[in-house]
Amino acid sequence: MEPPRGFWKSVGQFFLFLPYFVGLLLLGFIKGIIFAPIICVIMTIGNSAVVIALWPAHVVWSYFCILSAKRLGPVMKVVVCLLFTPALASWPVAVVVGSILGGLAYGFLGPMFGTFKPSKKGKPISLSIDGTWDTVQWSCTFVRDLKRRVLIFILTTYQ
Repeated sequence: MEPPRGFWKSVGQFFLFLPYFVGLLLLGFIKGIIFAPIICVIMTIGNSAVVIALWPAHVVWSYFCILSAKRLGPVMKVVVCLLFTPALASWPVAVVVGSILGGLAYGFLGPMFGTFKPSKKGKPISLSIDGTWDTVQWSCTFVRDLKRRVLIFILTTYQ
């Protein structure tokens, strides 16, 4: 299919394509609204469980590293421990809030972008399915990979 030649033919093609684009945009918007809460719950529960379960180990290891530092004097160790406490206390809260926002954003945008991805099947039913199951699978993969990365970090750091 060749592109149209001339300004008015291009404008005509634009207006012919516009309803198709708006229809896909609305379909993606509806899929995003349906799947955003599901993805948000998967990512929030998974990421929060990983980080909160390993938070005590991070706290113990952080204070151990500060207190065993040879370049810090005793007064400086106390000051650093006191200043580091708010950062450690706010870490789980920041992870929960970030997981909620990230889960909502990905849960809404993943199916929406999947609607515009070219379908290999070429069937109209695939437009309503594309991007939905992939988004659910990717959110589970993200939680699994986060768990692996955090555990590898902990196991290699605490040796």
